[in-house]
Amino acid sequence: MYAIVQNPIPRSNLFTTPTLEEVQKFISTLPSKEQANAQMLFMFTLNACNQLVEDEILSKEIFAQ
Repeated sequence: MYAIVQNPIPRSNLFTTPTLEEVQKFISTLPSKEQANAQMLFMFTLNACNQLVEDEILSKEIFAQ
């Protein structure tokens, strides 16, 4: 039997949960001077979430192949 894997990414109930496409669309509505920084933070966040999943879930023995 497999162990239950907990989601390592914290969730805040103070905010909605937009899709990645909705986040990109929101960034595109920002003033052009702010778009580059917002896009960079978006990519930093995606990479940080990816690393959390890799470290905390995908590295678990039950997912090893």
